[in-house]
Amino acid sequence: MENVVILDASVALKAILPNPLLPHCQALTQTFASVQPVAPALWGYETTSAIAKAVHFGQLTADEGRQALETLALLDVRLLVPDVGQNQSAFEWTLRLKRAAAYDSFYLALAETLNCEFWTADSRLFNALKQENLPWLRWIEDMPPIGE
Repeated sequence: MENVVILDASVALKAILPNPLLPHCQALTQTFASVQPVAPALWGYETTSAIAKAVHFGQLTADEGRQALETLALLDVRLLVPDVGQNQSAFEWTLRLKRAAAYDSFYLALAETLNCEFWTADSRLFNALKQENLPWLRWIEDMPPIGE
């Protein structure tokens, strides 16, 4: 596979919605001219659900939600369906992190399998992984923000 990075749903959402990490996330998305963002197939469910939730709770209008989905599509994230090995790896990551759900673990399994950077803006996940010394783990604030 060509030069790829794993893009956590948290980064994608924070690249298009107002938040303090927006400049860092947008800076990462500007690198997509030279790298292909990839994610596990659940990325589509996670991002769509988060936008629908923002609309439901009045943080976005329905039209803003539709626009957010269109903007996400422009990121051209390649979604990969896990195979049996990926499922097993995600399960092992879930046990290792002592989590009840495997969603985050699919990103970790994919980064490990492809041996490429995994970018996240999920502080809870990042903090749980910091002590693991994973060479491919990246925190979004390590990306210089746009304008610097």
